[in-house]
Amino acid sequence: MKINLKKKLKLGLKAGRGKVRNKVFKRYNKVKYLLRIKHWRGRDVHSPFTYRLVRSALMYNKNNFFYPDRKMAEILLQNGVSRGQAYRVCRVYAYLGFNSYVFGAENYGGEDMLFILSSLTEREVDNIAVRMKERGGRSCMVLFSLYETPQRHKIWNYIVKNVDAVAIDLYYTGFLFFDDNLNKQCYKMRV
Repeated sequence: MKINLKKKLKLGLKAGRGKVRNKVFKRYNKVKYLLRIKHWRGRDVHSPFTYRLVRSALMYNKNNFFYPDRKMAEILLQNGVSRGQAYRVCRVYAYLGFNSYVFGAENYGGEDMLFILSSLTEREVDNIAVRMKERGGRSCMVLFSLYETPQRHKIWNYIVKNVDAVAIDLYYTGFLFFDDNLNKQCYKMRV
């Protein structure tokens, strides 16, 4: 196997190099992420909103279980989101008492929760962030596969640095909460 991989790299086959590069990128970022986790299961989170969200909705708890919206979960599963991620997102939706959601940045029209399943550009991120801030109240943007490719990782870093929102990074899923009462902060967590 190693010989074939080396031959592909020496021959310069673009299809093989791209796949190998993405696999190396994913593994490197997973190790880097695990070494830099600051908040494990909500510990050292000083925001009451974020702590309650982590302990009640992001972590599975038999006593405090929110039943997922089946239609939302099915759509997420059809788009390649894992079952655990889909139910975690549905629990956040139910915990916050949201009433509407939409898939895709181009379809956003003031709903409570926005799901981003594909890559975005910096201009699209800025446009969506302004529209979600102007909406008022509490809203949430959910991004998937944050560390899958260098482009998605770059956009996630841009969001964390430039968007005025509370960001929760769970490695596979990223949540952005827009609320005037919350200060900008980024939490890297493992739940």
